[in-house]
Order: sequence, then C-alpha cells, then structure tokens
Amino acid sequence: MPSEMILPAALALIVASLGCVLVFHVETAMALQRRYAETVSWAPPSEHPEYYGKTAAHRKGVFQFGGVVLLLVGISLLTLIVYGTFFAA
Repeated sequence: MPSEMILPAALALIVASLGCVLVFHVETAMALQRRYAETVSWAPPSEHPEYYGKTAAHRKGVFQFGGVVLLLVGISLLTLIVYGTFFAA
C-alpha cells in the first residue's frame, strides 16, 4: 500500500470501528451518552429518570441507525482505497 493511502485507510478503519461499536455495543454508547448528559444536559438523568427511561428505545434506535451509516461509510471508503490501490493504478 502506498504511503499516501495510510491516513485514509486509518480513517476508514476508525469510522468502521465506531460504527461497529454503535451497532453491536449500543449499551456502551448509551452509557457514555448518559454520563455526558449528566454534566451538560438541562435535564440530567439523575434528576429526570422517567424522561430518560421513556426515551431509551428511541435513543437506542438512533445510535444503531447512526452506527449502520458509519459502518457503511467506513467499509465503502476502505473498499475504494483497496480498489484504487490494487486495481485502478
């Protein structure tokens, strides 16, 4: 692989890895979001547990949809890099 393709390949792997985390380990993403919301939200989870319980299914679906999009983008970018490196040159 040429040296100018290392950075785009690393970016593609990072994006695809983040997509995998969001799709397959959505509980981890939701725990990180809950911890972040505790510090910056107008309605922290500790003060409004019913709000976070009511929106948990929606947030889980949003994380999974975003993960699928990131996974597809990362895989597509990696595919284009491999194709451009070995077949188009």
